[in-house]
Amino acid sequence: MSTHPQWQFVGNAPENYERYLVPSIFGPWANDLVEVAALQPGERVVDIACGTGIVARTAARRVGADGSIVGLDLSMPMLEAARSAATAEGVSIEWREGSAVKLPLVDAAFDAVLCQQGLQFFPDRPAALDEMHRVLRPSGRVALSVWRGIDRSPGFD
Repeated sequence: MSTHPQWQFVGNAPENYERYLVPSIFGPWANDLVEVAALQPGERVVDIACGTGIVARTAARRVGADGSIVGLDLSMPMLEAARSAATAEGVSIEWREGSAVKLPLVDAAFDAVLCQQGLQFFPDRPAALDEMHRVLRPSGRVALSVWRGIDRSPGFD
């Protein structure tokens, strides 16, 4: 019989992501990413692979009521957690289910594309980057963060 306590997580993966990883890791990184992107009030922004939406929520506060944010992810459970968190924080964000390698978005619609810790996991990184470029306005910008160089395989080794 082990005398070491067993870690027991309650809830589902998106809830645990939001509860444990956002406050300690992804929230501070979201602040940094939004700062680097130099978002301005009134801008239109898309957060690709948004997960539970911490980058989108942070961006929404920066662009204000005159701006707009779209959060996009493949996972409907992540989007449901994102929607719930945004509602609790009182920020307005449009949530969409979709793939980064074939964005369900119109051409030249965004001032900024943000992606925190997603690019290294996309099955076709060049296609995803092409799609990010496609949805940017001519003077738009992309701000990405990754664990490490994307020339390395995904993982935590």
